[in-house]
Amino acid sequence: MSLEPFELRTIVDGNGKATDEYRRFHARVERGFHEDPGTPEVQDFLAREYQEAGFVHRGYAETEGVPAWASESPQPVATIVGFPRSMEVGEKALDLWAISGVGVASSHRRRGLLRTMMTTELAGAQRDGYGLAGLTVSEGGIYGRFGFGVATRVGTYELDLRRRPRILPGVMESTGAACGRVVEGDPQRLLDVAERICEQSDAGRAGKIDRLRGYVKNVLGQVNLEETSLEPVRGREALVYIGSSGPEGYVTYDHSGLDSDPLKAKIIDFQAVTAAAWVGLWNHLFSVDLLETVDFKDAPGMALSSILENPRAVTAARESDLVWTRILDVASVLESRRYPRDGEIVLLVDDPMGLVTGAYAMHIEQGKATVTPSADVSGTQDRGDRARDDVALAPHAPRVRFPVDRLATAVFRGCEIEARLGVVVGDGAERAAEIFAVDREPYCDFEF
Repeated sequence: MSLEPFELRTIVDGNGKATDEYRRFHARVERGFHEDPGTPEVQDFLAREYQEAGFVHRGYAETEGVPAWASESPQPVATIVGFPRSMEVGEKALDLWAISGVGVASSHRRRGLLRTMMTTELAGAQRDGYGLAGLTVSEGGIYGRFGFGVATRVGTYELDLRRRPRILPGVMESTGAACGRVVEGDPQRLLDVAERICEQSDAGRAGKIDRLRGYVKNVLGQVNLEETSLEPVRGREALVYIGSSGPEGYVTYDHSGLDSDPLKAKIIDFQAVTAAAWVGLWNHLFSVDLLETVDFKDAPGMALSSILENPRAVTAARESDLVWTRILDVASVLESRRYPRDGEIVLLVDDPMGLVTGAYAMHIEQGKATVTPSADVSGTQDRGDRARDDVALAPHAPRVRFPVDRLATAVFRGCEIEARLGVVVGDGAERAAEIFAVDREPYCDFEF
């Protein structure tokens, strides 16, 4: 058997169709997740969307010993996809190299292909100036070894309309929701409006990643990629909140039908630029006829129940991680969020891949950080996987040692538990917990 690396940047031919190389790549990815690769037309649609978004498809192909009945040669046996996005860190957004489609065929496991691909992908993104890499995962125990830590989580909830939920008195007025109106929208005509709202929704909130256009088309139901179909989703409904500045939010949902018990709807997408839109859309959903329960996803924290007279109308079904991030430039990441207290601390960052291993002094003033790396961080020597302290670097500041995956988590979610339970250690552990504390749950509703 012979393996050869490959890279695909052009995946659409002159006729607007997916290339054969992309079709084989796509089939390998979908097979790895036990999914239907879809019709050629679906593959053409995805190829056009992905090429426009700057996707880079890489991997390894088997070039020998592939029987004709098994696959067309060369056969991809290991895959990884990277593409450019932007992610909010809190104070500002950073360029993010998003990673997806990671897999190795069962016939080619334990040959180091995953590590080789991930090393190449991360080193290339770092070289190209990306401060962060990010991915969503199907298995939670794989990516910590590559320096990825949990950045955002998502909760799944049920709203029981049989409990007759009502917004707390005064909330409609104080948010301005009462001044707007909700109208029914046609999901097939909402793309431009939806994209504008998505761009502005949760502006500045840590964790937000800008969406792909094809993703917005899918949540609107203009295509149905879950069913590998380009046909519109029949029955998908949309509500749009119109405030003083025009459309400020929308919700799309599917009703399970009048034969269901209870009468149930599932929210597909909920976007709100203003508090008025968020409150106004929920208040309207409470009054939709022939509806008893609503399933939806939101950031952990039960925000909806907090504004209801009966908070038990909302129950949490489950919570899970969503986006995992990997720091590629410690200074740019740390300088891209705000901090609740001023002070000075030195972070000793251990990186199993040696990409950012080193000591970094943080000086925080008025909530903003200035980061100074130790001299060896910018050198060409091997950094290794364990940071060496630099006593000349902020000599009077306390030290704290972070595994790089836990630093990625701390940036978005804080590190109070990790400091208390000995995951991050040093005389500066308690101060690190105070410095990295967050006042709002980070959130992302874009799965890739």
